Amino acid sequence: MEDYSTITLANARREYLANCTTAMPIGGLIAWAALAIAAYELGDRLPSFAPFVAAAAPVPIALAIDMARGELGYWKRGQGNPVSQLFMRFITVVALIIPFAIIATEAARELDLLILGLAILAGMIWVPHGWGANDPAGFIHFVLRAILCYAAYLFTTEELRGAAVAGAAALTYVYAIIAMKKPSSVR
Repeated sequence: MEDYSTITLANARREYLANCTTAMPIGGLIAWAALAIAAYELGDRLPSFAPFVAAAAPVPIALAIDMARGELGYWKRGQGNPVSQLFMRFITVVALIIPFAIIATEAARELDLLILGLAILAGMIWVPHGWGANDPAGFIHFVLRAILCYAAYLFTTEELRGAAVAGAAALTYVYAIIAMKKPSSVR
């Protein structure tokens, strides 16, 4: 067990990256692509809980991927690392902002607004991850995601808006999978 009271920031970041896996962006791609397909197929009949599932599903999907790969131990190591703790606290921050998206959706009575809000809020998680891994790909992923999701919302026809926003979020995971530093680079 690492003594985190004396570890340098550089070593904490290195350890954080070493304990990460590539399963999370793969899980995000799967979840948001599934929402894009569901929104396209169902249109106005899309259940209002579907965007919440897409926002929450990357973690269990990533766990299943890492379990299948035999890499589940990465989820348990480094939990005391201050960089990991910052990442987990930021997840709580995002969760506390989600009610705003719900309230805005209820006021506007527009499910596509909920998809937009959750797509951008869920993307915020990549900012502390990128900082923690000392990797600019996390911040770039978030900025790219926000721009693409806003553009999809603003410039797509109403019938395709929700699917386009979810598809834009899914597309940004392709960037993350390609660009992000790999844990194997520090082992």
